[in-house]
Amino acid sequence: MVCQNCGTQLPDGTPACPTCGAQLMAQQPYMDPNQMFNQAPVAAPAKKNNTGMIIGIVVAIAAIVAIVLVAGNLLGGGKYDGTYKLTECSSMGMTFTVEEMEQMSGQSFQMSIVVKGSKCTLDAKAMGYDKASCKIKFDGEDVTLIDGDETMYGTYDADAKTITISSAGVDMIFTLQ
Repeated sequence: MVCQNCGTQLPDGTPACPTCGAQLMAQQPYMDPNQMFNQAPVAAPAKKNNTGMIIGIVVAIAAIVAIVLVAGNLLGGGKYDGTYKLTECSSMGMTFTVEEMEQMSGQSFQMSIVVKGSKCTLDAKAMGYDKASCKIKFDGEDVTLIDGDETMYGTYDADAKTITISSAGVDMIFTLQ
């Protein structure tokens, strides 16, 4: 502490200056003007909690995906869609793979059915035929393929993901790729 009357350095808590006799009790404690003040940091404004908005966006996206999937299935798409390639043929109790038929005959037997909803495309270009647009109907295990004036019937095996079409005594087995 410092006496404000005479400037004498005094121990803290001294009631009067021993040099000049000035009363010191009412005096405020001396503070060095070079002393730095400790200030509490100013708190940053609280961030908004966006969790609710994020959850809302996720729920909206999930709902849109569900609607698209349900609409696709209701319109005939989805479950059976894809490219089915000819993998085997059976006739008169004998079954041959496409590779075996090609080796025996020297001809290509590459053929596919591309299913999209109730429409399909038959592609047998490798066998010398043009692509043909047709309609396909799945009714449980039963399959109906309508190619212009010709209607072919067959079956669908959900476990094996195959379509078997019967025509002119030959069963053609197409496997989902």
